[in-house]
Amino acid sequence: MMKTLNNILNQLDTKSFENIFEHCIDPVVITDAYWKDGIKIIYTNRAFNTISQYSSNELIGKSPKIFQGTKSNYKVLSELKTELIKGNSFVGQSVNYKKDKTSYIVKWSISPIKNKDGKVIAYISFQKAIDSIVNMEQEKLLSKVVNASENLILVTNLESVIVYLNDAFSDKLGYGKEELLGKHTRVLKSGRQDDIFYKNMWNTILKDGKFSDIFISKKKNGTLFYDKKDISTIKDNDGNPIYYVSTSTDISNQVQKEQLLQNEIYVDTLTNIYNRKKYEEIIQKKIKEYSSNKKVFSLILIDIDHFKYINDNYGHDIGDYILQEFTKVINQNIRESDMFFRWGGEEFVVLVDIDDDSAFNLAQKLRIEILSKNFQSIKITASFAISQITLDDTQNSIFKKADSALYEAKQTGRNKVVISK
Repeated sequence: MMKTLNNILNQLDTKSFENIFEHCIDPVVITDAYWKDGIKIIYTNRAFNTISQYSSNELIGKSPKIFQGTKSNYKVLSELKTELIKGNSFVGQSVNYKKDKTSYIVKWSISPIKNKDGKVIAYISFQKAIDSIVNMEQEKLLSKVVNASENLILVTNLESVIVYLNDAFSDKLGYGKEELLGKHTRVLKSGRQDDIFYKNMWNTILKDGKFSDIFISKKKNGTLFYDKKDISTIKDNDGNPIYYVSTSTDISNQVQKEQLLQNEIYVDTLTNIYNRKKYEEIIQKKIKEYSSNKKVFSLILIDIDHFKYINDNYGHDIGDYILQEFTKVINQNIRESDMFFRWGGEEFVVLVDIDDDSAFNLAQKLRIEILSKNFQSIKITASFAISQITLDDTQNSIFKKADSALYEAKQTGRNKVVISK
């Protein structure tokens, strides 16, 4: 096997190659490039022998798989093989196993060695061994300080595999540390935030090196909580990312108080649906969205017919009851994505992400549902008007179009649906 190494070195015309690596501080491994038979180790330096606990004689002729185990990142190893076969260099991180089967985190920078004809004849791997924070002797004091923190602290490698968590994190989520170490952070996802949220997170981290937002996280028992999280990138002395650390706080109580406050501001107290103030906020956002990406939406304006007669003849208590029951009927027959508001009195608005023809069909369905119901033996009807967003529309104009169509519905017999002209 030493002849093989010498042949490679001779082809490179570098007589002192091996001696240089023997005195290298970082671990170095050289393998052949014979993928057909499975690549084999042809050289390891003293630094690598020290970290791996193997002697060179024990490793030469062996497959690098000797260092792999249950915690190794096989996705990265597959990417490594793909790039090396192409003749490319590769930088990556995984978990290696020592001779005594203990694991350590390793970061490699692997490059092909070519002969004078440009043929790849070997691969050289410069490595850095990185133990997890809690295993670093020099980090014991830091570990104690971090564990004393009330903040939830989590450290992952570049593949989002958990390498450290403090006591507060473990206690809050109800996991033992051994249950999370070596696991991917996806086990903590609640499923309440979509792929777009996480795509934006990674884009921001890769661009700026940090990210802050509120996460909806999941405890071991399935309970969800609001998690104000700050994520930062830890870099080595060369400026290369090696870890991500997140510091977070459970802000569920704060969020609940804010939600209660928002309910007081944005929710109609009688019907428990959004009020006019919330409508004005949402319609502005939807018009901006339409301006930027042409996302079509329609406004359905609804008015309960002859509602004054109901209040005058049955009393305001019955009038309030009908408003509440009417709201329930509408809510039961619109989609979760549709937004329902009480405009004022007996007038309501539904914002739907469909064109006016589809909105007409929905309004007809709602009209028939209202007509078929008995509200404490009182029969009611409602008139509907529809306007679709256009490039010229403002917040006022789209409502005025619907209001004009509603006036037409009222003037031509009520209990009907009219699309604005």
